[in-house]
Amino acid sequence: DSVPKILASQILARAWKEMPGLKIVVREGLPSELFPALAAHQIDIVIATEPAPASLKTVLFSRKMGRHAVHLVATPELKAAFDKKKDLSGFPVLVPTGESALRRELERWWADAGIRPDIRAEFDDSAAMCELATAGAGAAPVLEPVLPDVARRYGLVRLPVRTGIHEELFIVTAERQFSHEGPRLIARLAGEISAKQKKPLRG
Repeated sequence: DSVPKILASQILARAWKEMPGLKIVVREGLPSELFPALAAHQIDIVIATEPAPASLKTVLFSRKMGRHAVHLVATPELKAAFDKKKDLSGFPVLVPTGESALRRELERWWADAGIRPDIRAEFDDSAAMCELATAGAGAAPVLEPVLPDVARRYGLVRLPVRTGIHEELFIVTAERQFSHEGPRLIARLAGEISAKQKKPLRG
């Protein structure tokens, strides 16, 4: 549930282009729900922001897709307000819920920097967070590879502030080598798309 929906849609769109007959079921959930299902072979592949836990490392295999910087994005109007203020303290932000590793990293950054933002809402769903950001409710954290799509779909621009936060993405499977072509294709494309670094937005 912490993987950006835009990134997931990019992977699946590429997969269907290469394999038009591909049929899939997409599930969203916490790692604590999906990893046991993967170990029981109820699903084929998990894309997550954390590797399989130590308790399942004998049956699950984690491969790092990439490590990406986290940026804050907002409407052009809200960015203009930030440009005048030049401080996140008291600035409206939208954040993941407390179960998210990204939320913990944001809290650590704010505590270390003495920043006290105005948290307007918490989300399990990154797409819903971007939708509310589009309405001007606050700045939202996004991964660098999806910045161009966030700009195109939601009209959001990057705030000129360094978070110093990076998130890792992992492909987790119950097989070292896939026996079926579909999961093998999705795993390959996930690695390719995640590894392709794109220039941050300006403005």
